[in-house]
Amino acid sequence: MEKELFDETPSQPHASLLLDQCDANEHLVLAALRAQEEAEEAHSSRIVAEDESDHLRAKAAELVATGELRERLLGIIGHDLRNPLSAMVMAAQLLEQANLPPQPTWLAQRIVASGLRMERMIDQLADLTRSRLGGGFELELAPCNLAELCKDIVDELRLGSSVPIRLETSGALVGRWDADRVSAVLSNLIGNAIGHAAPGTPVQVAGREGEAGVVVEVRNQGLAIPAEQQEQIFSAFGRASSSAGRDSGHLGLGLYIGRQIALAHGGTLEVESSLAGTVFTLRLPRLPPA
Repeated sequence: MEKELFDETPSQPHASLLLDQCDANEHLVLAALRAQEEAEEAHSSRIVAEDESDHLRAKAAELVATGELRERLLGIIGHDLRNPLSAMVMAAQLLEQANLPPQPTWLAQRIVASGLRMERMIDQLADLTRSRLGGGFELELAPCNLAELCKDIVDELRLGSSVPIRLETSGALVGRWDADRVSAVLSNLIGNAIGHAAPGTPVQVAGREGEAGVVVEVRNQGLAIPAEQQEQIFSAFGRASSSAGRDSGHLGLGLYIGRQIALAHGGTLEVESSLAGTVFTLRLPRLPPA
C-alpha cells in the first residue's frame, strides 16, 4: 500500500505541467490571432493612406495645372489687348492735338488717360505671368544715375498731384541697373505714397548711399498698415485693409512686381509702417549679380 501511494505522487506535477502547456498554447494562439488582425488593420490603413496620398497628389497636380493655365491665359489676354489699346490711345492723342472745341478735347484727354492706365495694367499682367511661369524679368543693365531717375519721376508726378513731394538726394547714386524697371518701381512707390497721404501732409523721397549700394526711401503720413499685413501687400493682388475702397484702378500688382524687380537686381524692397508714418525702402547694389 505504501508503494502504491509512492507511485501515484509523481503524476500530479506532470498533470500540472500539461495544464500549463495548454494555457500557454491557448495564449500563443490568441496572440497570433491578434497579431494577424493588427497586421490586416495596418494593411488596410496603409491602403487607405496610399489612396488618400494619390488623391492629394492628383489634386495638387490639378491645382498646379489650373494655376499655370490661368497665368498663361492672363498673358495671352494682355498680349492680345495691347495692340488695339495702343491704337485707341494713339487715335485719342491725335484728336487731343487737333484744333477741336473744348469738350471733344477733354473727352480725348480722358480716353488717353484711361488707355494709358490700361496699358500699365497689361504690363503688370505680363510681368506677373513671366515671374509666375519661371521666366523672370529680363533686365537691360546700363550705367544709371538713381538721383536723376528720382528727379524725373518726382517732376512727372508733381504735374498732376496736389500733394507736395519733397526730394533729397546725397552721395554718388550711380550703378548699373535697368533704368525702365527701376523707374517703374519708383513711380509705383511714390504714386502709392501720394494716394495714401493724409490731407495736408507731404510725401518725402530720399536717396542716399548705403553700405552695399544705394538706398531710396519713400515716406508719407497716413493710415498705418497693420503689422500682420505688411508682407501681404507684396504678394500678387495683395492689398492692405487700410486701402480698401481706394486705388480701385489698380490690380494690386505694383508692390509685388516692384519687389520682384528689386530681387532681380540683387536688392530688396521693404516696408515699415506705424502711426508715425509709412516708409518703403528700396535697396540696390551698384552692380547686380549675374
